[in-house]
Amino acid sequence: MYRFRNSLKLLCWIGLGIFISGCEPSSPEDMLNNYQYRISNVMEVSQAVISDLPTRPAFPLRRHLIYPTLEVREGLLDVINLKTCNLLPLIAERNSSLGKVYAPSQKMRYELTFYHAIGQCKKALEDTPTADQALLAQVSSIYQAKHDNLPAELWNGIFTAKELELNFSRAKETLPLIDDGSSQNSINAMKTLIGIIRAPLAGDRWELPPALDTIESSYNVLYNNRSGPKILSSLQLLTTHLSQASDTLERGLQQKQLCFNNTPSTRAKIIQNVFYKYYIGEVQPYLANVHKYAVAWTAVNKELMASFKAYNLEPPEQLAKYQHVVLSHDEPDSLWARYLEARNKHTQSWQKLLKQCGMMPKHSD
Repeated sequence: MYRFRNSLKLLCWIGLGIFISGCEPSSPEDMLNNYQYRISNVMEVSQAVISDLPTRPAFPLRRHLIYPTLEVREGLLDVINLKTCNLLPLIAERNSSLGKVYAPSQKMRYELTFYHAIGQCKKALEDTPTADQALLAQVSSIYQAKHDNLPAELWNGIFTAKELELNFSRAKETLPLIDDGSSQNSINAMKTLIGIIRAPLAGDRWELPPALDTIESSYNVLYNNRSGPKILSSLQLLTTHLSQASDTLERGLQQKQLCFNNTPSTRAKIIQNVFYKYYIGEVQPYLANVHKYAVAWTAVNKELMASFKAYNLEPPEQLAKYQHVVLSHDEPDSLWARYLEARNKHTQSWQKLLKQCGMMPKHSD
């Protein structure tokens, strides 16, 4: 009778597996819930209730991120003198109705363009023996003011922009099961911004980067894709599910022996099928994709911050704290550290189970 009940239970597992296998998971959460269900069913351990994803720390408020700058204002007669440098169109642009309400990205574009133009004018006047010395003094004064303002202007153009802020929101949408390329596009957009920021560091004869003319396209990619929170939410999703799946495997091993004399039981063979079909076949490809983009996303943000160190500009305290908790790979309590801990523990749980039954994958598997 006991054997009959066990056989019936196994048939139910197999039948249910055949029924569910016809339904492809529509989201990472569905896929991970299905994976956990199969583990708990075979291991005969009650499945833990999955709580909502933890709320990440909030990105610092804009007022805590902005660096003050000094506006350069010239009298009418002084501005007329600047026609020698071909700066009047730029000055007119800034004083227009649109120029007075520039978005951070456009203000940064303008300041870089003006800084480059005034620098070229200064260099040309210095190289001209007959140059008007009063004009050279005026141009040099404006150049120095723009030079001193430049790090803050670049910083504000990046870190006070709505597009960047949205990439560190606490939205809980995750990366899709099938990579749609949007995360790589966002990472590429960040790299474009880094290139723009670093351009003035090239020396006296630096050139405006071509990407400056299409800077809004990079900001639009960041705004539309919002890949940052998707990557971070995916890390949290994997952390939660892998941790609970590991606990289920460990509890199952403690409650009932799967193998005798290193020989797999029928139930052991079923859990081995879960390992191959659902962990190797579904969970691992998604995990690898999230891991890849999390590494690239945190690296590009670290590179962005390093670019400002070359200008001797340090991030505000609130942002430094945020980065330690959310983006750091070194902090023991960061999102990344908790994810790695959950991933490694899950790998070890499977290794423990498969070793007990002599079912460890061979290199050719």
